[in-house]
Order: sequence, then C-alpha cells, then structure tokens
Amino acid sequence: MEMRRFSYWESELPPEPLPPRDLPRRVDRLIVGAGFMGRWLAYFLSKRAQPARTLVIDRDRFSYGASSRNAGFLTCGQVSEMLSDVQHAGIDSVVDTFLQRRQGIAIVRREFPDFDIEDCGSTDYDEVTDDKRELLAQLNQAAGEEIYTVRAGRIGNDVRPTVFNKADGALHPVKLMRVLQGRASSAGFEFGVKALRVAEGKAELETPAGRHELEYGRAFICTNSFAGELDAASDVQPGRGQVIVTSPVRTRTDRTLGYLNAGYDYFRFVDDRLLLGGGRDRFKAEHGTRELRPTEEVREYLKQVAAEVLGHDDWQVEHQWAGIMGFVGGKHLGGSPRRKIDDRTEVIAGFGGMGVALTPLVAERIVMEDLV
Repeated sequence: MEMRRFSYWESELPPEPLPPRDLPRRVDRLIVGAGFMGRWLAYFLSKRAQPARTLVIDRDRFSYGASSRNAGFLTCGQVSEMLSDVQHAGIDSVVDTFLQRRQGIAIVRREFPDFDIEDCGSTDYDEVTDDKRELLAQLNQAAGEEIYTVRAGRIGNDVRPTVFNKADGALHPVKLMRVLQGRASSAGFEFGVKALRVAEGKAELETPAGRHELEYGRAFICTNSFAGELDAASDVQPGRGQVIVTSPVRTRTDRTLGYLNAGYDYFRFVDDRLLLGGGRDRFKAEHGTRELRPTEEVREYLKQVAAEVLGHDDWQVEHQWAGIMGFVGGKHLGGSPRRKIDDRTEVIAGFGGMGVALTPLVAERIVMEDLV
C-alpha cells in the first residue's frame, strides 16, 4: 500500500489504527472496503430485525480511496457538468441520476437528522446559456419543485449571473463515516486487512499475522477505483482528484459550494479556509493512476484558481492531498456501479465522484433485496 498524505478531515483520527483481532472463519456478509459504500451497507444490514453477521475489512487505517479525502459535497449536481453528461449519456440518464442523488441526500437527512449538514446550496459560476436554462427547467420539473434558479453570484472581485442550487449542502465526510461505523452495531470492522481473492463463497485475506481464509454467504467488494484488483473484468477506471486547503482567508465570495470549469474545479469554505480541488481535466497524469501522491503541477494550478476564487493571493496552502475516484467506462455517467462476479459475490464500484450522495441509496436498495 502506497504511503499517502492524510486529508484535512482525517486530522482527528487516532495516529495509529487498532491492530486486527482474530478474524472469524465464516461470516454471513463480507464487505471489502470501509468507504461510504461499505459503511452504508454495514449500517443498513445492522438495522435488520435479524442482523446478518457482517465483517467489514479495509487495507488502510480508516479507508483508502476517496471517501475520507473528498470535498464533503452533499450534492445532487450542477448544470454545467450535467449538460456535458447529456452529450454522451442522454437526458434520461442525467435526470434519473439527479433524482437518485436527491434520494440519497434525503436518506442521509432521514437516518441522521442531528448530523451537522451545512445547508449552503451550491453555485455554478460558468456562463449561463440558453441550453443550461432549458436543462435546469427540466430538472426542476422532475424534482417537482424549484431547485435551480438563476441569480447574481459573487466570486472574488466579480459579480456574474450564476445557476444556484438550493438543495445542496456540505458535511465533514470523516465524521459521517465514523457515525456510520458506530451505528453499524452488528458489524465488525477490521483495518489493515487486505483481500487477495474474493469469489464463490471464499475469501483469502492478508493480515499482519499472515494469510487467513474465510467463507461467506455473500460478499460485496466496495473498493471503487480499486475494484480491478479483485475483479479482472471490472470496467471501473481511476481518476485522481487533488485538493488544497488554504490558511484562514478574507473574501467576498459567496459562502456556498462553488463550481467552475464544468465542475472539474470545485470549492467550499471550512473553518474560514478555502478548500479547493480540481485540475483533473487539464493534466493527463490524473487519469488512469491509482497513486495517491499529490503533484506540484496540479498544486500550482489550484493556487491560480484559488486566487481567482478569493480575489487576492494573501494566503498560504496549509494542506494538500489526493483521492482516487472510480468511473465506470471512464465516464462520469458510465453505467451501473453494480456487477455480479458470481451468485455470492458482487462488486459495487464506480460512482463517478458522486458517491457521497449515491451510496446511501444503493446500499439501502441492496439490503432491501437481501431481505427478499
């Protein structure tokens, strides 16, 4: 496993994970990967009247892919990005994904009504065009309410027409993951355990104490962009996202979630700092890599975008890290994240950077199917 920089969100975690305990020889449900998908599955399995004996494993100290290193956006989408998706996926797929993300957001709020979600909305700062106005009207109609509106938005030293999404919010992703783990009362979580093979009811694991084999009733491989390590036929392709966080800043920029460059660049404010990610479309090395090491060239690009967002350069970069997203077929909307390997084993991976909103819905549906 490659060493990596921890994200801003992971600073509250203990410096060292607990060592794995003695692993069982058989479980009802095995979940590989303790990101959002794995934790939501464990949570909903624990809510069953007769909870399944569930084991969640992860090779990292907490989670390894993107769940603990994203920007903490709880979003149903912004129109510039979705307009681009229409070109290759079609309007029906775009609207359906929008509605699914809305459902996922509703599940987060329903299950954890006291969890701290910043109801700030989001602003798309790209040019407002006629085709975007048409798309936002279709999305509002599908939602049955006015989610998107055109209004004046401030970014740095500029005021411009923007598309505002009132439904979006922001959260602390690691805090939500810890809540999910704590509420998954019937599940065991073991970290520092790597799955070498998972198929046909048997798993071969690598632990600090050596190899371990166990049998399972059903297994869910929830490793997102790393799905190909256990599923040779997986079409999930990785895309590295890099993020910086500045020192405390002053700015007149709207304190919403913000999008530029068709959503490839994105930002929010946390603890009076600017958190900004992006650059993936401008640097070829960000596509196809599973290396979690951030790069200097993307850092310099993000600093330029940050100066535009803030309207000045009177700040320093205090944090920088990278996370690896998973894209089915390499596309933002590339198809279903679910794929069966065999009757007992399923891969759930490739959320196209939308996992914070989509994973609760997918997990709830899987557990409902599991009860039938």
